[in-house]
Amino acid sequence: MAMSLRPTVFPEQISKLEEDKSAVNVEDSESDIPDATLCVEGESFYVNRQCLAQQSPYFRALFFGSGVESSKRKVEIKGVGRQHFRVLMEHTRRSRLVLDRENVLGILETADFLQLERARLLCCKFLERELHLSNCLGMMTYAWQRGCTPLYTAAKQVVLTHFPAIIAEEDFLSLPKETVAHILASDDLAIIKDDLALEAILRWVSFDPKREEHFLELIELVRHESLSLTFITELLTKMKSSDPRANLIRKLNEHYPVSWSIGRSLRRIRARETFFVLGGPHDQEQQALYQFHPLSGRWQSCAPLRRKNLTQYSVAAVGDNVIVTGGYFRDVLWFSVDWVSVYECGNQRWVNAPALQKSRHSHCSIGVDSVLYVLGGSMDEGLVADVERLVLGSEDGWEGVSPMVRAVERAATAALGLCIYVACGLDENGEVYSGIQRYVVKEDQWDVVSCSPFPR
Repeated sequence: MAMSLRPTVFPEQISKLEEDKSAVNVEDSESDIPDATLCVEGESFYVNRQCLAQQSPYFRALFFGSGVESSKRKVEIKGVGRQHFRVLMEHTRRSRLVLDRENVLGILETADFLQLERARLLCCKFLERELHLSNCLGMMTYAWQRGCTPLYTAAKQVVLTHFPAIIAEEDFLSLPKETVAHILASDDLAIIKDDLALEAILRWVSFDPKREEHFLELIELVRHESLSLTFITELLTKMKSSDPRANLIRKLNEHYPVSWSIGRSLRRIRARETFFVLGGPHDQEQQALYQFHPLSGRWQSCAPLRRKNLTQYSVAAVGDNVIVTGGYFRDVLWFSVDWVSVYECGNQRWVNAPALQKSRHSHCSIGVDSVLYVLGGSMDEGLVADVERLVLGSEDGWEGVSPMVRAVERAATAALGLCIYVACGLDENGEVYSGIQRYVVKEDQWDVVSCSPFPR
């Protein structure tokens, strides 16, 4: 597989590895005294046998093993290039290794051959800093072949966290079936929906007709419960079209995967590690929604909330949904609203949900399992202590539960287990309330468990 390093990302540099306490000081006078000659491609290198033996099992066996070379003072080494060998001999003497994009692979392979572990680790660290979307697949394969576990792990992490971009790379089509299966089987694959996993399989199999025999095996790795309805519908429509993948889709329809019929599959863990930021000037036609992926450090623009002149609403996450409730809206005059808008992360769209029982703004909201709770806030008439909840996916709509001990607005809220905590806020007089109110979900009861040392 072709593997290229991304140009001009990191400067050429001299790397130095700290020697551990048991390492020999190769710069002392005794270790500098040559007592053997190594010949590589016609060039002679004068070395100290003890110094090399302490740094490499290869040289230990060469100089002090039972082979015929152990009795010689001049030994020819085949299978390595003299240029890279020269750099490594300097490293064994000075603990300094000059690496750049042109020599790092050659030095790594030579260090691997000579079993110079410290030089090998330095090369792997250098390559880790060179990882990029365009080379991570090739680097992952290369690291696996060379047995460079840290480099393989780092390259695989890039693949898992940037999978949507990775499957568009030409290198993806050249991967062996085992590597594709290993990637798709990972719980750390950072995709919200498995539409991309199925799409990747279709693309990889379609690239070579001989791969069709692997199709059903790879399909078993798709988490079917994470496939979106719109994607499935699109696949079914292609069954009757001239799409080259239609035969594969028909095969999937005729041979339902066994793993898809044995119950709920585990969701991919890392795909859920994300957060959203919503907001912007309320006098604009829409308010921006951005998604941040902590694993890749990447921001993604999502469908905006199309509400003008809406402010003081509350935002909460429940399952794979971002939910906006209530708010203060201006038509001619400002007034509280009972609107509920849901952003479905899987379908990447906003939909309307059942309206609140009571219009409110400056309230707080939070999700506990699949239930959304809306707490306190203000109505047009004043503060309200009322709490209502909505079970997502249920047709029952909103229902009231026990009200808070103290009505507050602009409070902070958090959930811990099956308890909801509401911290501080402003009371009916506009003063800061110091209490920490707790709602026990199972008992449907409120109490005040503490007072904040810094009411705000």
